[in-house]
Amino acid sequence: MKNFLIFLMACLFCSPVLAQQTDAMLFGDVKSKTTGEHLPYAVIRVKGTHLQTTADASGHFKLAHLPLGKQIVTASLEGYQEQRIEVRMERGKAADVYFLLADDILNMEQIVVTGTRTQHYVKNVPVRTEVITSEAFKSKNAQNVYEALEGVSGVRVEQQCQFCNFSMVRMQGLGAEHTQVLIDGEPIYSGLAGVYGLQQMGTTDLDRIEIVKGAGSALYGSSAVAGAINLISKEPTFEPSVKGDVQFGNWGHRSYNASGSMRVGRVGFSAFAQRVEADAVDATQEGLTRKEVNKKDGVSDRVESKLNNFGFGTYFYSPFAKRDKLVIRGKAMQEDRLGGTLKDDVYLNPFTEGTENINTNRLTSELAYTLPIGLRSELNYSAAYVHHKRRATNDTFLGDYMKTHGGAAPDVQAMRPYLARENTFTTSLTFGSQLGHHNLLIGAQAYFSKLRETGLYCIKDDKSAYFGESYTSLGKKHATEFGFFVQDEWNILPNLSVVPGVRLDTHNSGEEYASDKTVFDSAFPKTDFNETSVSPRLALKYEVSPSLILRANFGTGFRAPYGFSEDLHLCSGSPRVWKSSDLKAEKSMSFNLSADYYGKNYQLSANLFRTNLKNKIEFSDAGEDVRRLGYTYQWQNIDDAYVQGVELSVKYNPARNVKLGVNWTFNQGKYDHRRADWLDRLELMKGESADVVKRYEQYAKDSRNVSRFPAMTGDFVAEYTPGTWSFSLTGSLQGRMYIDYTFDGNTDLEIAQNSKIKKTDTFTTWNLRVAKKFRHFTLYAGGKNIFSYIQDEKHLDDAAFMYAPVYGATWYGGVSVSL
Repeated sequence: MKNFLIFLMACLFCSPVLAQQTDAMLFGDVKSKTTGEHLPYAVIRVKGTHLQTTADASGHFKLAHLPLGKQIVTASLEGYQEQRIEVRMERGKAADVYFLLADDILNMEQIVVTGTRTQHYVKNVPVRTEVITSEAFKSKNAQNVYEALEGVSGVRVEQQCQFCNFSMVRMQGLGAEHTQVLIDGEPIYSGLAGVYGLQQMGTTDLDRIEIVKGAGSALYGSSAVAGAINLISKEPTFEPSVKGDVQFGNWGHRSYNASGSMRVGRVGFSAFAQRVEADAVDATQEGLTRKEVNKKDGVSDRVESKLNNFGFGTYFYSPFAKRDKLVIRGKAMQEDRLGGTLKDDVYLNPFTEGTENINTNRLTSELAYTLPIGLRSELNYSAAYVHHKRRATNDTFLGDYMKTHGGAAPDVQAMRPYLARENTFTTSLTFGSQLGHHNLLIGAQAYFSKLRETGLYCIKDDKSAYFGESYTSLGKKHATEFGFFVQDEWNILPNLSVVPGVRLDTHNSGEEYASDKTVFDSAFPKTDFNETSVSPRLALKYEVSPSLILRANFGTGFRAPYGFSEDLHLCSGSPRVWKSSDLKAEKSMSFNLSADYYGKNYQLSANLFRTNLKNKIEFSDAGEDVRRLGYTYQWQNIDDAYVQGVELSVKYNPARNVKLGVNWTFNQGKYDHRRADWLDRLELMKGESADVVKRYEQYAKDSRNVSRFPAMTGDFVAEYTPGTWSFSLTGSLQGRMYIDYTFDGNTDLEIAQNSKIKKTDTFTTWNLRVAKKFRHFTLYAGGKNIFSYIQDEKHLDDAAFMYAPVYGATWYGGVSVSL
């Protein structure tokens, strides 16, 4: 560490010396090829170096001390294609260069960073990266990250709980626990945030979302088995700007958004605020057909919610050295969500049957520093800290107490909410250098997390001497991870790049529980996990022609048994979910092969993927031995598995103001063997009739399928923007998939007799948006799920039995202002 600090200080003091003082000057301007008008704030770069500048408000620029000889100078601006011009630079002399930028109708000139941790245009990046732009947020009316991720090929967002609307993201068939969500490149989206975080993180302050799937995400460590989703914050604009948006909709939807940014000299500042409110919705009930389901039952299908988001960003340009940058950001989030029995406003009382109330507070602080060293090297440091609190109540304790006390309710003075406090700190340091045809990157990352939680519980085991005793439990959980990685982007030929890389991770985590009174004859067992993993990655990009690009990726990964959001979703914490120290970390091996063809006004893409999982971890009811320890659920290594598929997409712009897009994915996911829980249920049913046994044999056979992984998905988008109008129509198709229904019974036989695996039907949902712009403000209106599709079966005793919308169309209208 001492030697590393000496190296860092040397870089800081020597960086001005390393820059070449050539007195070679470059002057020029940037114009639109279509209109001939000057384009302000285009970015001018010298290829192969870190030299860059920004055109002023009139579209002109100057750049000093360029390397001597032939240089490739580029100009880029969002919405336009990059242009490259070769110039010859001589010592003490000036050169002129004039750019004409063509429109980027396919959004291929978007700069991305997630695939390789270095900047590339999305068309040229060696690791295939997909981008959701801020314009896409508008067309989707995406108020939060959950809504922004809808309609992305290979990505599926879903709700997992009918009562609290717990949400999660699945990527290429694997769950949220396999997907690393990053905020500005840092993994601060923790287990506690993972429960409701997708709906709590707004899009007001986001510039874009970058998505890397499968093997391409190996450099991001544990939990990036399926891929990485990187939320990129907006930078301050050169021209002062103020934006506002007010929106109202049915079912009590109300949202208010405001943001502003400016730059003064070498300092930039941005700020945002968001308030979103929604009433509880009751639209469906228990039933076995859509006709039965499509009736109210007095229980919320969507929670009542009130969400507040606000934050700021301060940017210092060249604060300590030439071309360095310091960024400080802060965010705060507060949300209340209330659901349950709506009759007589019972759901507003947190300590009654059939209610669930959750209060969440999260504070986030980020720091990032970039230091160019000479012309071809760069040092990046970043750190982030998150303080997350949750206070939650549901009727779990109340129900357990009443069952063990003959229906009598506990003293209200003894009732307590579930409380959780989590502190997370993450930091990373990378050094990149361009050496000839190589772009080397080395880095280190550290992650620290502590979680403390308390909850009120009741002993339900009628064989226990403490049957019916209520107690408070304290849970202590921690995790520490260190990762070290190295990568080489080797441009072997002008059209061939190879990117080998490797990451070493060490993981330590543990859980410890205690109770305020003796309720078991032995102490709760501690758990401890230690894992060291080496994850290599190899990416290749071959440019067959300027229009056809082939990519291939191979990588391995691992997932440590810590921080499962499902534990925290249950508000059970403490002694309700068991993770044995004997749990093995999941290991993965992923392959991707893709082809992209870029025509003048269209793009064709295909992506083949496969991920093999070893020791896949799944959530299940606790076994008899584990139940004796006071746990209700447990995590287990159930089997090896694989997911695979092919993604196909077409983008076509038949006219300047018309955009069409279709993507289609075919999927398959299987375990190596039939699941043990369904084989046990089949064994219990062996004494029933032949038809019943045959049905459970089919369930056991179907249990090999990875749950909630549709056999196919599809998305369609059509946008038409004549003049100041804009029209958008989007549709999503979800194919058949398998989903478990687990009956809430008292005995294994009762559970087996009433549980099943359902094969869902294929369905589509459609969204519509219309907008009209008037100089500084825009009026808009639209709807989601406009044909009010709902799922055709519903069971209240299994809150996770959700596979389609459970309420109908949502309509909205609003006005936005931009100054």
